Amino acid sequence: MKIKEAIKIINSTKTVRASLGKEEIYFHADGVDRSDYFLVMPQKANNWDNVEEDFEALCSTTPKDLARVMDVIQRLLDTPVKERFPEKKYCLRWIDDDAGKSFLGLYRKTTGHSDPFWFIFGEPKLDAIFTESELNQLKKDNPRLAPAIEAMKEEVKDDED
Repeated sequence: MKIKEAIKIINSTKTVRASLGKEEIYFHADGVDRSDYFLVMPQKANNWDNVEEDFEALCSTTPKDLARVMDVIQRLLDTPVKERFPEKKYCLRWIDDDAGKSFLGLYRKTTGHSDPFWFIFGEPKLDAIFTESELNQLKKDNPRLAPAIEAMKEEVKDDED
């Protein structure tokens, strides 16, 4: 389970909210500041011993929503730390026009052609976005292109991760 997915689940409850700190996840009653949390979990925690509690701050939290929090925390603890965070995404860009909007880059073909990549000009497409592991595999498969791939890689910000 990804951390942002866990926060979304908690924030869909009626009486509990989850807030993301720099290195922690805070669980607090709805309408209460996150500094008055009833549970705080380090994002990289691997067992319940790392989860701090202050059950006096439960306020109007319902048992049903508290059970949801406990379930989500357990699911996070069961998820390897590396898998909790979204993988960075990149496009491969090497030309911008004067306005900085044109794009010349590499994207994956979604059709059955033998060559898996095409070059495109214009706005980046969804197929032009690669995860870090996909780029690493591309560099491994094409070691002569590795320096060019590294030079062209531009991080894509995704609000959904």
